[in-house]
Amino acid sequence: MTDDDVTESEERHRRRTGSRRCTACRRRRPRRSARTGDGMRDFRAIIKEAQALHRPVKRFALFSGGNDSGVMTHAVWMAGLIDAAVHINTGTGIPQTRTFVGDFCERYAIPLLEYHPPISYRDLVLKYGFPGPGAHGFMYNYLKERCVDQLVREHKSHSRSRIMLITGVRLSESKRRMGHVVPIAQFKRRPCSIWVAPLLDWTKDDLAAYRAAHGVPESEVAALLHMSGECLCGAFAHPDEIKDLEAFYPETAARIHSLEVEVAAVGKHAVWGTAPGKERRRAAPGILCSDCAPTDVLAGGAK
Repeated sequence: MTDDDVTESEERHRRRTGSRRCTACRRRRPRRSARTGDGMRDFRAIIKEAQALHRPVKRFALFSGGNDSGVMTHAVWMAGLIDAAVHINTGTGIPQTRTFVGDFCERYAIPLLEYHPPISYRDLVLKYGFPGPGAHGFMYNYLKERCVDQLVREHKSHSRSRIMLITGVRLSESKRRMGHVVPIAQFKRRPCSIWVAPLLDWTKDDLAAYRAAHGVPESEVAALLHMSGECLCGAFAHPDEIKDLEAFYPETAARIHSLEVEVAAVGKHAVWGTAPGKERRRAAPGILCSDCAPTDVLAGGAK
């Protein structure tokens, strides 16, 4: 994240208040709250600070179906801090993940919105071939970022309305995968989107303790594959990922192999989960892809 990402309004706020900000991102970092009675840092403080600073007209939990976003969605819904959950159906994921998200939201009576990319994954790979790490930004833009843009457009009450987008990103995971991460972020390119990470300071033990204390269910996919499974674009697939899919979700693996045949027929890079021979650069993962990026990919900030 660079200084260019700071909106003019935020800079004026800094000069007017003299508030202390993180030197790397120029965002005011909320004070770390004391741990709550059940052992977790109080996620409410971060969300309430974001609300006071940006006054969002809507608040959404971005629920991929993974462990982190599941605990986050449960916590913020039970605390009355969101209007609905949002699931981005990339069209590439494991069907059981989407089923889990639907069942989870029904169980807790959470309103659920589902968004689909404007161009299908199949159309993208038939035109460009399967992506490697260097093409991840391209896939992220089409499969997820444009869905978020649509969500924000549909729920703004006027051109400058702010929409809060709450993620399950955690510092212990994201710092090694995505570089610098902050609890509240606003980006100059999309100033109406306010990204909030209320579980930023939570550890795996915190997640496990909250899940046990509140009986929060875990998806079968996350338990078996250690990822949400909502997006299988393949850009950051690990070497054995296709084997894991063949073992646990053979229908999903068969769908990928069938698409490989189609892509090969049009002369594009046709091996899912691998990079084209000419690809050399590596792209940073998007903010909604922190559970699938390899640990050696670091970036100055999230998209």
